[in-house]
Amino acid sequence: MKNSLACFATLREMLFPLQEFPHPFLVMEQVSAEREGPRARRPRSRSYGFLLAVALFAGEAPAAQNPASAPLELEYHLRLLRPSTHLAEVEIVARRVTEPSLDFALPAWSPGRYAIYDFAKNVQEFEALDAAGRHLPWTQADKQTWRVEARDSGSAVRVRYKVFGNDLNGTFSQIDPTHANVNGASVYMYVAGHKPDPVTLAVEAPADWKVISGFSLSTEQRTFQAASYDRLIDTPLEVCPDCGVEQFTERGKTFRIAVHNYAEEGSEASPSPESRVPSPEFSKLVEGVKKIVASEMAMMPDPDFPHYTFLFHFAPDLSSGGDGMEHLNSTQIVIQGDLAGAGLSEALEDAAHEFFHVWNVKRLRPAALGPFNYAREDYTQSLWFAEGVTSYYAYVNLLRSGAWDRKEFLKRLAEEARALELEPGRALASAESSSFHAWFYDRSPQMQETNFANSTISYYNKGALLGMLLDLEIRSRTRGQKSLDDVLRLMYHEFYDAPATSYYGPGRGYEEKDILEAVNAVAASDFGPFFERYVRGTEPLPYAQALALAGLKLRVATEAGAPPSLGITIQPTDRGVRITSVRPGGAADRAGLARDDLLVAVDELSLATEELRNRLKIYPPGADVPFTVERHGRRTRIAVKLDPPAADQYSIEELPGATADQVNVRNGWLGK
Repeated sequence: MKNSLACFATLREMLFPLQEFPHPFLVMEQVSAEREGPRARRPRSRSYGFLLAVALFAGEAPAAQNPASAPLELEYHLRLLRPSTHLAEVEIVARRVTEPSLDFALPAWSPGRYAIYDFAKNVQEFEALDAAGRHLPWTQADKQTWRVEARDSGSAVRVRYKVFGNDLNGTFSQIDPTHANVNGASVYMYVAGHKPDPVTLAVEAPADWKVISGFSLSTEQRTFQAASYDRLIDTPLEVCPDCGVEQFTERGKTFRIAVHNYAEEGSEASPSPESRVPSPEFSKLVEGVKKIVASEMAMMPDPDFPHYTFLFHFAPDLSSGGDGMEHLNSTQIVIQGDLAGAGLSEALEDAAHEFFHVWNVKRLRPAALGPFNYAREDYTQSLWFAEGVTSYYAYVNLLRSGAWDRKEFLKRLAEEARALELEPGRALASAESSSFHAWFYDRSPQMQETNFANSTISYYNKGALLGMLLDLEIRSRTRGQKSLDDVLRLMYHEFYDAPATSYYGPGRGYEEKDILEAVNAVAASDFGPFFERYVRGTEPLPYAQALALAGLKLRVATEAGAPPSLGITIQPTDRGVRITSVRPGGAADRAGLARDDLLVAVDELSLATEELRNRLKIYPPGADVPFTVERHGRRTRIAVKLDPPAADQYSIEELPGATADQVNVRNGWLGK
């Protein structure tokens, strides 16, 4: 998700429509349907764009600044023949080479995950050869770029390397004896200046393993073609011996659900691909996904793919937590749990979110999100819309599909409000700034201590709430004739259905200002003050005003029997509780308690033998309570004047005596 601040936005706008470029999904489908070999049939060459391509990608690596060159003939070979080593073997063959050197670079990040991971750290045993199999000289230009001298290569360069992967999530790759899950950016290098060139991928894996991806509906096919490097890495692979697979159709499109499950063999949660008899839980997953797909397809224009694949992973012992990642015609969803347990509801919620990305972010996208610079950050202020509004529409379509009722829908929105209102950072970080700074905290590795707990918010969280408020405001101002749905459809038509401005694909990206302009156009009303105060600004969100438009209110209460508040978050230890964050202006902050302080006792009563919450219950708000505090190995006593219990019970309820207009907005929003 990127916007007007992206440094390449202006240059992208200079690119002219690509008249001769075949549709990327059609290119992939041709090979899927005809099952052609790696060199049998290729998209038409694109001689028009390479000067521009070189200009666009010059900043991606310290690559040799070669003049414009003809497209390469690129073949990728992925070998997964020793999965117990957690190593994928990759071979890239570049033919028709005319340049004196080629730079092979592995991305530093992966689209959809805004953090620099430096995937190259897991590359080993790199080598380069010429057409005759002789070794070519190479140097490492930087941490992620290998420069191969190609002058005497006989017009072909072959590089080989291995990549270690043992992480199951939507960004990294995992190769182990049970399966291989490959996310392309972490495995496949690109040739600098040649990302627009079409590529062929050949997969070698154990003979009894299936290959499942958005490339093809066949699980036996092992050779694929992608229109560009970007399409290659936007198509993850699940290669496994026993994944369950089911498919259905909706509006002429084929949808496939593949489940890789770590449940014990024979459990009721495990699909039964051999007998083709799905378990009850697998059937529930398929039926739920069907309803979600039907709801979202009914809301938005038909997407331009012939088929779409949901890749689900259920891993009860996963230590890193669940994940979800969107792709053009597939998604990866990783659940930390079992399909037979709470994992089913989480899987459906994730499916609703990731499938809505088909429209919002993969096609209707901020200007900086395609083509990508894989060597450095691509910035945007629009993630609140691309991700947060997608979260909102996941909830909306869970309601519309019947997976949720009104109560569950309103409960989830109330939970979103609670989450934001308990964040100290809401007064410091706007929706736009949290989007722009996602690179600091979107699962980004942190070796340095940060104050994120007090200075940041989630663009998912605030974006979902802004989606709700905008939807209600539009419905009210248009007397129920329009909604935020219409804004999404208008933007999709204006930006994705527009002439292509780069090799990356149809349409063009939008800037942050375009969101406001689309809202104004749909509502025939000025939403400028709303955006200034709540999107660019940090004013408290107008829940009462917006919900009242639908005859609803946000109720905030304090839990019965809740203890007085210290304004801290804690982590229990065997000697007490460690403070992990201090809320600015709270009781602990005023008293001088600090993060990392160890609270050993309350008024001489040990915190090693009783929970802090229970110790505090004996005191009234306003009491001055002495704490024994250990700080850097030394003990001291600090008195804290306790605050009243925090109000943290949030719910959305109907207002009594709602007017006809309010009921009309409510029914249009929630359904009758």
